[in-house]
Amino acid sequence: MSRLKDKLKLLKGDLKEWNRCVFGNLEESKHRIIMEIEKLDVRDAECDLLEDENLRRLELISQRKVVEKKLESLHRQKARSTWLKHGDSNSKFYHSMIRWRKLRNEVKGVEIDNQWCEEPKSVRKEAKRVFQQRFMATIDHGVRLGHVDFKYLPEAMSLKMVGAISEEEVKAAVWMCEGSKSPGPDGFNFSFIKSNWETLKEEIMEAVYAFEESGSFPKGCNASFIALIPQSERSC
Repeated sequence: MSRLKDKLKLLKGDLKEWNRCVFGNLEESKHRIIMEIEKLDVRDAECDLLEDENLRRLELISQRKVVEKKLESLHRQKARSTWLKHGDSNSKFYHSMIRWRKLRNEVKGVEIDNQWCEEPKSVRKEAKRVFQQRFMATIDHGVRLGHVDFKYLPEAMSLKMVGAISEEEVKAAVWMCEGSKSPGPDGFNFSFIKSNWETLKEEIMEAVYAFEESGSFPKGCNASFIALIPQSERSC
């Protein structure tokens, strides 16, 4: 999995070089195509175009559509990248709401033995005690289900849940994802993976098999935080 991550990181450099040398400046290409089409339109107004000139005009119109589609995709990705980078940071209302929610959710103190306490050390100690009490396991949970008929998976599906992950399953999961989604502004989206599946599938499956065997992600591949939030008795 780490090797796949490093290969994709190196691929970004090659893509940037390809974009500079081959893909080129789309706005400049669009302007050049429009200018050439306009020249042929003027010539067509003055006299009939030759057969090769008509074919060239149709080819330019087709090229313009392709360039405009690429520009639209590029602008959409840049807009998403800007949002991911800045979010609502330029909104005064956003910051005022953040401050209001922070003040509203702030724990200024707790009641300990019928005494209000705001000393930080005591507040932290009481919060720890409350969480430990709520999530402490007991011998008897007091649950009596009687003769409840629980639903269960068929045997074939149960075996599939613990069976080896197949290439068909991974491919189906990839194809279920929306194409423009990506891990971040510099990530490879699912359209890229779908278009290059035959090239990438061996590396991807090798990473999947490595995770299946180890049950862990290498550092830098994935990270998440889980917070346990107890509900009040009224909301339960």
